[in-house]
Amino acid sequence: MNSWQLIFLQSRVNNGGYYGDLLPPQNWDWPEETWFQKRLLYLRRGKDKAAEELTDQDLQ
Repeated sequence: MNSWQLIFLQSRVNNGGYYGDLLPPQNWDWPEETWFQKRLLYLRRGKDKAAEELTDQDLQ
C-alpha cells in the first residue's frame, strides 16, 4: 500500500480516526512592518511619483 492510499484510508470521509477538531486553535496574524512590506510600499510610492511626473510633463 502506498502512502496516498494510507492517507485516504485514514481520512474522516472513510471513517478513519480524525482528531483535527480536538487540536487547540492557533490564531495568528500576518507579520507587520517586515522588510518586504516596507520595500513594496517604497516601490509603489515611487511608481506613483513617476506617474505624477509623467502626467505633469504631458500637460505642459
